[in-house]
Amino acid sequence: MARHSPSTICEVCDHQSRESPCRLCASITVNKKRKKWSHNVHESAHQQSRILIGGSHQTAQQRWRNLKQNTSELKDVEWAKLPDPTLDPVLSSPCSAEELKAIIQRISDGVRLTTLQRLHLVSGFLLQDGVQVSFIGKGLLVNGRTMPSQVPIVSMLNVLASKSARMGWDLTKLFVAFGSLNTKKITVFEPGRLPRRLRQRRNMRPSLQKPGASALLTWIQWMAEEHLTPPENYSLNPIGVWAHDVRGRLGRVGRQKFEQFLGDAFKNYPQELQQLNGFPWLERWYSYLSTSQHDSLLEWPFVIVGGKLKILVRTKNNASRKTAVPDEPGLWAFFLSSALSPLTSDAGELLYALQCNWTCQTVTGTEISAPLRRSIQFLREVIDGNSDRVFVHDEHILVIGRLGHFYDVRIGRGAHNAPFIIESIDSLESRVTHPICIHDGTFHSTVPLGDTLVSVILSLLDDINTSTEIDSLRHHISFHSPLGFPPKVTEKHLRFFNQNDIKLLERIIQENRSMDVRQIQWLPQSTPRNVGERGEVLGYRNMMHLLRRNNAHNRRMWQHEAENNRALRTYRTEMLVEHALAANSALPHPQFIELWHKSFDEMTQDDRGPHLPHLYHEVRGRNDWMFIRNFGRDQNDYPIGDIRNGERRYCEIFPRIWEALMRHPIGATFRIGVLDGGTLTFENCHLAVTIRTAQERRIIRRFSALLGYVEHGRHENNIEFIRRDHPRNHARRDLTLLLNRAQETLGARGAPPWWWHYAEVIQAPLDAPPFEFRWELEQDLRDQNPREGRYGYVP
Repeated sequence: MARHSPSTICEVCDHQSRESPCRLCASITVNKKRKKWSHNVHESAHQQSRILIGGSHQTAQQRWRNLKQNTSELKDVEWAKLPDPTLDPVLSSPCSAEELKAIIQRISDGVRLTTLQRLHLVSGFLLQDGVQVSFIGKGLLVNGRTMPSQVPIVSMLNVLASKSARMGWDLTKLFVAFGSLNTKKITVFEPGRLPRRLRQRRNMRPSLQKPGASALLTWIQWMAEEHLTPPENYSLNPIGVWAHDVRGRLGRVGRQKFEQFLGDAFKNYPQELQQLNGFPWLERWYSYLSTSQHDSLLEWPFVIVGGKLKILVRTKNNASRKTAVPDEPGLWAFFLSSALSPLTSDAGELLYALQCNWTCQTVTGTEISAPLRRSIQFLREVIDGNSDRVFVHDEHILVIGRLGHFYDVRIGRGAHNAPFIIESIDSLESRVTHPICIHDGTFHSTVPLGDTLVSVILSLLDDINTSTEIDSLRHHISFHSPLGFPPKVTEKHLRFFNQNDIKLLERIIQENRSMDVRQIQWLPQSTPRNVGERGEVLGYRNMMHLLRRNNAHNRRMWQHEAENNRALRTYRTEMLVEHALAANSALPHPQFIELWHKSFDEMTQDDRGPHLPHLYHEVRGRNDWMFIRNFGRDQNDYPIGDIRNGERRYCEIFPRIWEALMRHPIGATFRIGVLDGGTLTFENCHLAVTIRTAQERRIIRRFSALLGYVEHGRHENNIEFIRRDHPRNHARRDLTLLLNRAQETLGARGAPPWWWHYAEVIQAPLDAPPFEFRWELEQDLRDQNPREGRYGYVP
């Protein structure tokens, strides 16, 4: 692990850095085998973990005993204790202790339970707080509701069967925390059609915090729905709705935006969330900080094997193995609190340090082979020998080509599985890059990685001559102007370039002419790409010309400020070049280098990543336009407009009715009143809406006919419809025509089309959603049931 200090000497390359080894050497020396346990935490966390387990010369039983004793008074354990340590949390058991031990033994041996034994587990245990816990298969039921995640049933039954082990512990809190550890609740949305310029691993790479955030938000939603009372006139608890909405949004963004959204969510949380402040991990999320080690291969620490809880630990050869956690509620409380805490918190780092130091102590030195060490030192010599054109920032290497093109080189999985990534820098503020490839895909694993980087750097330093053999590099320097220059330079800009280098590049292009590269396109005397040598317009190349023009325009559109959302922004590098041109001075490369260093400090490296959510909304369209309302105001205030009234009724209420009808399977039913003021209700969701007029009833009837519903009979003052078929072939078109006609009589003049807000037609599902519909389809929106106001609807 790295040793941090304000200024130290790297133990590999002997250069001054903030840590040893430096970030560049660490990126080279950490291979795939060691990368699994290469996540860096503070040295104090490693020291504390060694103290908790009692050192390295301890048996497994001694380590567990020391850990239990040293953590018994921590707040990460106190949250799971009962006020009275002599209180038995189990009031009644479905069977005797002998029968329960037989059930545990059969589950451990993988033997099928008898009917009576299954009935015992389904009957469950009554705990001291009135909660009924039972087991079905590998799942846990609390008060009859299935928990979102599988639980270590054998470990839980062992504690329930041992009075000495369970005495003084709040098993409800522990079991709910176990059942909420669903690390896959945040499902990543991948649009069907994603532009190639956005298909980059860095944009879609998941965050290291994703499993922990999924488990935490699942726990918050469960606690809000089952253990907290919602405010007056609220059908759903705002905390659960907030957690559901945050979890849904996090599945639609890339890594960088994921962490930003997660931090913003815990800075703007509902005030009711403070009711859960008694749990130590929640307070740590209020000051959440994202990690900068995005390439670490972190796994969720817990696994369930044979119904037993196990934790992943590091072995002496840097591999992973699973070790069983004793059936001790104190240890469970400590591990659950640490796992539900952020990775960057002290508790999160301590848990990782315990995993690293459990079997053997962490190696403080960097063990690398002699050839690799010599190659790194050779790399440093090349960098120092070209200090005017090669610069280093952490693990990134900046190389400036002969004409002024900027290249960013770093270790990583590149094109053709190359061990390095090369990106051309298009802008530094904000930072925009695009990947380039300069090899044919063949590598020799026997060549040290430092020597490979040296060959890459030397090739980019002489990018003009290198382009003789590499078509992709020749294409890049021919069509893209150097950093800071406009796409088409003027005669005034030519004094910044070495004319011999330009002539050399022109000669190379003429000797290696292709249909795509004929001349240097960014020079002032070049002809347009869709014009031939004799001046004729090449029609077959016209569309390609428009595509490249539009892509260049889009790159500038991506440069906007989040504060005021300006559509266009002038490049800072272009301004510096223009100032140098006016002052008749040299190129401002020193200022460019300063901007390059600042681009990392401002966390703007992957600037295209934050724009992915906008692309998602363009792809999905109206399916995801609605979001949760703001909970910042006082709940007793009158609402700012009721969605049941006015045009919002047909843009928010009726789209929910349309979606609820689509989400019901064949055979499902719904009922609608035959009189004005009747209620629309559904079989599988709790959405309820008052139908006020005959025109609204006709719209609902038309909805149902388009989606395959037929009239099934009458019940008092209600008509029942049942779904018999999938939606019609032209259901979307007919829906648009229906809404356009209704908007002509009910809508406001000049308002956007209502059909924008209605979800796309989908096939009837095979069954209803396994757990619940989304929260918008579970609300009671009847007029006589005001959600927020003090009075009902007054027509």
